[in-house]
Amino acid sequence: MQAARQAVELLNLDKLLLIPDHAPPHKTMPEGTPAAQERLELVRLTAREIPRAEASDLELLREGRSYTADTVELLHRTYPGDELFLLMGTDMFLAFPQWREPEKICRYATLVVMLREREEPKLQQELQAQAQHIRKKLDGKVKFLKNEALPMASTDVRRMLTFQAVGDMLTPAVLERIRTFGFYGVGRDLRALPMELLEAEVVRLLGPKRVPHVLGCRDTAARLAEQYGANVPDAPRAGLLHDVTKALPPELQLQLCREYGIPLDPFSRDNPKTLQGRFGAVAQGFYVGIGGSGADEKIISQRGHTGVERLRAAVDRDLDLAVLLGLEMTVEMLRHQGRRVARDSLEAIESLRAGCAQ
Repeated sequence: MQAARQAVELLNLDKLLLIPDHAPPHKTMPEGTPAAQERLELVRLTAREIPRAEASDLELLREGRSYTADTVELLHRTYPGDELFLLMGTDMFLAFPQWREPEKICRYATLVVMLREREEPKLQQELQAQAQHIRKKLDGKVKFLKNEALPMASTDVRRMLTFQAVGDMLTPAVLERIRTFGFYGVGRDLRALPMELLEAEVVRLLGPKRVPHVLGCRDTAARLAEQYGANVPDAPRAGLLHDVTKALPPELQLQLCREYGIPLDPFSRDNPKTLQGRFGAVAQGFYVGIGGSGADEKIISQRGHTGVERLRAAVDRDLDLAVLLGLEMTVEMLRHQGRRVARDSLEAIESLRAGCAQ
């Protein structure tokens, strides 16, 4: 919403149309997505909080897939003589030439790309190159609009909804309606999910490349639980959940920790890649109702790093020794890369060394 408000102000828009699609062309609606009229109502509630914004059912009234080219053509006929702007994020802009009839979109609308002032230099170069290509090949007009809102994909919002930690991403009225009707699976007792449904839920929250690793952790946890007498039903569930927030950008990892009251030291705030491990422990209670530091948490899946065979061999002899080796290998790699090492990791190594020496 912050990005929408900024667009209205910076472009001096007379009207901002928020248009839910009938059926997106390149993806299926995730399970729990509300019906078309309910989605329109959620958009209407959102529009109330944005100056000069209104919800439009333009695409919902059309049958079949929703294509932006058809929408901007219809808007051009509806508002002849008006200048049309199509707002988009950086990912959508970089994929724009692969859209259906991009030249038609450029004929009727100026592309407005919302980006943060502190975007990575490499991304800025890619965006400028794309803008040059669109101007030259598609005769398109491109504007870049500075946007200090968090970069946010709809997938990320649904992920944050799962953990009931959307912050100010949604208006209170929208969030209340989602909770009341249980849209997007909000309000379910996730701890009661059978294993196959939990797996489907977790896979939905992950990036595609992370899925094989997580499923491997599930299987490894189940095997080790039987071997060491840990909680056999809960161990594979813990294996599924340990990376459950890995796909979230750093800003949302930080938001999760803030909303759940997870204390963060300066190292954690400066190295947000470490946060998914901290929230993974919270997620185990959220989904399973377990937590602690027993054998269930000492999970090592199949990896291909140097020295990993020694680590795998240790897993079947002594879990504490395996965790120690894993930490030592990680610290060695970080130091080789010239990166900082968390004090917690160094203290854990000392504690494990003392325990293994006894």
